[in-house]
Amino acid sequence: MRKNKPDQTAMSSSRRQPRQPAKTGLASRLAAFSALKDVSGGRHLDEAMRHAGDLEQRDRGFVRLLVTTVLRRQGQIDRVLDDIVTKRPAGRTRDAIEILRLGAAQLLFLETGAHAAVDSTVDLMRAAGFHGMTGLANAVMRRLSRDGADMLARTVPEDNLPDWIRQDWQRHWGDDRTRRTMELAMMPPPLDITPARDPAGWSARLDGVLVDGRSIRRDFDGDPTLLDGFEDGAWWVQDVAAALPARLFGDLAGRRVIDLCAAPGGKTAQLIAAGAHVTAIDTSERRLRVLRRNLQRLGMSAELVQIDGRRYRPEAAVDAVLIDAPCSATGTLRRRPDVAYHRSPADIEKLTKTQGELLAAAAEWLAPGGCLIYATCSLQHEEGEAIIDACLRRPDNQMTIDPVTATEAGSFAPALTDTGTLRIVPADFLSVGGADGFFIARLKSGRG
Repeated sequence: MRKNKPDQTAMSSSRRQPRQPAKTGLASRLAAFSALKDVSGGRHLDEAMRHAGDLEQRDRGFVRLLVTTVLRRQGQIDRVLDDIVTKRPAGRTRDAIEILRLGAAQLLFLETGAHAAVDSTVDLMRAAGFHGMTGLANAVMRRLSRDGADMLARTVPEDNLPDWIRQDWQRHWGDDRTRRTMELAMMPPPLDITPARDPAGWSARLDGVLVDGRSIRRDFDGDPTLLDGFEDGAWWVQDVAAALPARLFGDLAGRRVIDLCAAPGGKTAQLIAAGAHVTAIDTSERRLRVLRRNLQRLGMSAELVQIDGRRYRPEAAVDAVLIDAPCSATGTLRRRPDVAYHRSPADIEKLTKTQGELLAAAAEWLAPGGCLIYATCSLQHEEGEAIIDACLRRPDNQMTIDPVTATEAGSFAPALTDTGTLRIVPADFLSVGGADGFFIARLKSGRG
């Protein structure tokens, strides 16, 4: 995917192990414990981190490393713990399992010294108020320090997926791609950046590598807002795969475009930068506020509308519609490992109903020959291929697939399907360090 030959660098960086955490105090581990409880209770990872306490940047980075390691590896960790702990903590002490997971993560994956891992886990158990569990913590950690490596060797990365997701991926993408996708998901993600202009110049300034000639990829585990150009609105953070849908419209100069489900605004910014007159729609007032702030930082403007897209009606037909549909986001597990624990098959059923209704509504907004791009950051077949198939089978359908060409897909050409849609499976792009899982379809209106 790169133009200037650093594929091997990207490959090695995608497989690197998490860095050895710096020595830190009990407050950081208490913050990690609090964040894991919040995620277990249904809070999203980023929100849980914001509520994790007032920490210095260095300590916050350590907390995030601890928490994301547990979330990425929870299936493997639990398999190992189940061989040691015959009866899980319950009742008032049920949250103590999160402390055991943190301890196991440090020993099994973060290369923390055995003595430090045992002592810090026992201290954390006591500080969290589980005084009666300190003996169990000591016994579990000492067993892990002795036999943990052998026990871990009996697990596989696919253990970190809920059964329903793993079975769905294996059915549609195969065992090998599922395994390699999960191996990639266990690694810290790179930082992908979309510049408003001058990609090559900003790639050099940010010490990054150009992907597809447009996106910038670099290693970074700190706060991206501190990087050169952020405050000046020169760029925004956006996964390299997420940057593809908006590019598939072609020339947008002077065109009227609706960006549906637009927040937080990465694709909105792309459309504006391409010269389009954009109406950005989102159902959430809070998310629209985020979008507005992002556009203000970038020095861009769009018409913002808060409404459920299924009820929106434009005053006049438009040239193009981008639907970045609400989805399960299972293609983003590398960056958002909490997603696996917040989704269920029932969610997929609700989401696909909404996705189909949004697609049907948006098709009515297009002028004759207008273009609609449907995208989801999901690896679930039901939220991609099945949605488009259902759309095309509707009795009143006037949309046809406008096949994406290999030239348009660029480095993502290997993701092209027989019908001209794109199915991006992270395992297929290991040579560049991976990408989010995505489905993208381009449709053309046959209204006349």
